[in-house]
Amino acid sequence: MTAPWDSAFESILRSVLRTLSDAEPLRADLELAAAGLDSMASVELLLMLEETYGVEIPDELLQPVTFATAGSLWQAVSGLPSAEPRA
Repeated sequence: MTAPWDSAFESILRSVLRTLSDAEPLRADLELAAAGLDSMASVELLLMLEETYGVEIPDELLQPVTFATAGSLWQAVSGLPSAEPRA
């Protein structure tokens, strides 16, 4: 089964979720907090996503439910206008 997201998203998540091994699949239902996403990593993740996809994540999406799982975060990011990875 292929991931519902692109490789840039997975690469960004893996870089901030340092407890996730390269051998572990990144599942949509992965709870990000349990995988090591804390407040500092959340800020780093947010900045990386905005730069990579050329978007600004609006304040209304900056809530725990958005950052709950890999799938919920991808749904929020991919639903933003111009959410295409930059080369």
